[in-house]
Amino acid sequence: MKIRRHINNYNFIASQETGMTFRWGETFDDNPLYAPVPELADISISNHCTKKCSFCYRDSNPNNSFISVSDYKYILDSLNHPLYGNVFQVAIGGGEPLEHPDFLELIRLTREYNIVPNFTTNGEHLSDEIADVIKSEIGAVAVSVIDFNNFPNTEIGILIKNGIRTNIHFVLDSNSLSQAVKILQGQYNSKLNGINAIIFLTFKPSGRGDSNFALVHNKEMKQFIELIDANNCLCNIGFDACFVPLLMSQTSTKKNFIDSCEVGCFSVYIDENLNVSPCSFSNGKDVFNLKEFDFYDIWMNKFSDFRSESKNQCKQSCSSIGECKGQCYYYPEITLCYKEV
Repeated sequence: MKIRRHINNYNFIASQETGMTFRWGETFDDNPLYAPVPELADISISNHCTKKCSFCYRDSNPNNSFISVSDYKYILDSLNHPLYGNVFQVAIGGGEPLEHPDFLELIRLTREYNIVPNFTTNGEHLSDEIADVIKSEIGAVAVSVIDFNNFPNTEIGILIKNGIRTNIHFVLDSNSLSQAVKILQGQYNSKLNGINAIIFLTFKPSGRGDSNFALVHNKEMKQFIELIDANNCLCNIGFDACFVPLLMSQTSTKKNFIDSCEVGCFSVYIDENLNVSPCSFSNGKDVFNLKEFDFYDIWMNKFSDFRSESKNQCKQSCSSIGECKGQCYYYPEITLCYKEV
């Protein structure tokens, strides 16, 4: 199934089969300011997680804070624009999604709305039974890997053998950077057969995340950046939007292949309590509840100040200033592109 939207200066084509998307503005060289309908909704279905990782950005605990099926359906109904349709895909997170008692029902419900569901998991609860149910429903699964020396081979193997597109999420912080260098050097390639991509996520000092773990521009960081252009990793590699300033300024990655931060413009975050914000890292800012406001009032009106204030205000002399949004709006301290080694 393909989605086509041509609304004023916003044009969007997406394929549910491949996950490929193509967006342009008035011309193919233009990127619209924002979408009339979000392309992606990042939905937290729970803040419940039994793993209790020390760096958890949401401070998740085994607290039984699960979204109800009716509230999840309310979100999907709210996202459905009366003229332009619904979001293209959702990224389901938490907490740990697989610990939600109605997880499989939420996946099926998402597909009933002709929305592509994806989810992120620590992998501990993956099973052949779950994989068999979701393999015809899911777009992709991202498995969070903390340590490649304790790689979840069995759990990831379940996804791969069931033909489920599988990515790895790996958080880049001051402790994990040495292992990230080894990943790009190809030292862990034996573990990566069948993996679609490793997505490196920039550490943010949110929740239980200690600011002492934030990346700094040192020799090890310089080595990692240099390896991006000459990496020997077996699978594809990708980065979150917070890493984009570094990619644009210090690597040879083609700018046409890089998306700057899209929160509040092309994507939206909704938590298990129906709180809507531009980003999962908004840290209590720019938050509006779906029980108090219509979603498209939030999207079109309430987010207008955020869109205006988060425009690129970077003062650096850089050839990428037209494409890059500069520092992270909510955590400017994690932006490293203009800091000295």
